[in-house]
Amino acid sequence: MKRRFKRAFGIDVQGMFGRSFVVLDKSFLQGVTAQELRFYVKHGWIFGVTETLQYEHFRKWDRWRFANLVKLKAIEKHIVLLPGIGEMFRAESKKRKPASQVLRIKGLVLTDKLTPGRRFFELDEDTKKIAAERTLELEKRLDIMIDVWTDFKQIPEFDGAKSEDMPAIVRAKSLQIRDDHDDMRGFYKRHRQRFNPPAKLIGEEWTFFRWIQVQLLAGLDFFASYGLGAPFNRENLFHGFLDLDYLIFALVVGGLASREKQMLERFTLLRPDGLVLK
Repeated sequence: MKRRFKRAFGIDVQGMFGRSFVVLDKSFLQGVTAQELRFYVKHGWIFGVTETLQYEHFRKWDRWRFANLVKLKAIEKHIVLLPGIGEMFRAESKKRKPASQVLRIKGLVLTDKLTPGRRFFELDEDTKKIAAERTLELEKRLDIMIDVWTDFKQIPEFDGAKSEDMPAIVRAKSLQIRDDHDDMRGFYKRHRQRFNPPAKLIGEEWTFFRWIQVQLLAGLDFFASYGLGAPFNRENLFHGFLDLDYLIFALVVGGLASREKQMLERFTLLRPDGLVLK
């Protein structure tokens, strides 16, 4: 299947001169070696880094997170910083176009303290403060996700379903989330703020559209596993919520570098034409 979008954030990702552009998640960075990363960039791969990847390393700083960033420092010239989710939402609300068509990537410069061979160091107070502020922002977004998930209490297929029937129900609903664009627009419309783009405008190229798909797919998996009456454990949900950010970016870009099974399954379901590195 051909990849659908020719450009993403100013990078050609399709056609004769298209680049292998993938969003880098924590599981891939942790599992790959610096030598392997150098091999990929030597052969033209571009790794997109998100605010979420940076946050996950700085919110709980330790030696393995330090080692991960040392790997990134080794390919610094071949990684790009993607816009934040909030910036993408604002761009789509203002420009009435997909964020990937109006925003551009930036270079990422990492501190020289991460140069291979340097010793582990403690984070400065400013970095810790930024991470703490980011936590508060993400907690607010988690509240929005939980609000979206409350709609799952209205799924009739779940009522009285037996455990052996759940895989087939989940599969059917997952395909509906992928293929029924009008249904996704209707769901978006129910949760849309007045300054957001009209539901009729958005489609697969849009961050808003992919955000709705990802929230619904994750909610479907949660309730299928724990039941419609399951309480929300915020700490557990928060960890899974961070993974959803990677997925949204990967769906918009059309490429994902990951070694996390569920992440890969969700990506290939929603972007069967996408590029995967694992």
